[in-house]
Amino acid sequence: MNKISLSQLETARKNPTAFAKSLTTPNGSSPRFSKMMAWQYSVYHYHKEKGNLSKATTYFESIFQRRFADNASNERQRKEYVEKLIEYAENDSKNKLTYVEHRKRISISLTSKIRMGGELPLIKMNNQGGYSVYFFHRLRTPWETELRFPIVQHFVASTLYNVSLSEVEVGVYSLPLGEHQQRHYTEREVIDAVKELQSIGTAVSLAL
Repeated sequence: MNKISLSQLETARKNPTAFAKSLTTPNGSSPRFSKMMAWQYSVYHYHKEKGNLSKATTYFESIFQRRFADNASNERQRKEYVEKLIEYAENDSKNKLTYVEHRKRISISLTSKIRMGGELPLIKMNNQGGYSVYFFHRLRTPWETELRFPIVQHFVASTLYNVSLSEVEVGVYSLPLGEHQQRHYTEREVIDAVKELQSIGTAVSLAL
């Protein structure tokens, strides 16, 4: 079965036919391990170690040293990511968020040929007693209109935790701003998003 990943959803949304063609003609390349990925793994380690920033920083330094060359550019970026890790820990504490789990798999069957899948990077419990799901944003770009967010809210509420939509927020942790951002989509917005996702799945399947 072919897959639309969460990160590819906007591409499929814009042009389902072209996206279907990309599925049938893969380029064979795989994503390279990036500095951003090293940083994300260090955030996961921070939560695994129950909010121990020192251990998370050491973990990041170890990955960075093994994976990236020792040069002036990388050294500058290493320091920047360490600062971003400190900012993350401070904002997490400020918002009184409680870690629940990370890298939770999501899979939604759309047709017999296509499904939507991916990972939910971070799930936390917010100070209202509900769940907040966060993706990481490295750039300062708008995210609220992306289809994946109301879809994820629906999946988390209906499938993952079996709670009401009102108990789930979705959003991003913005590295440029150093803060968690989240919103709650209305029931009408979620219903419309689910219908649109099904339409995208059908269109991609017909073009395969």
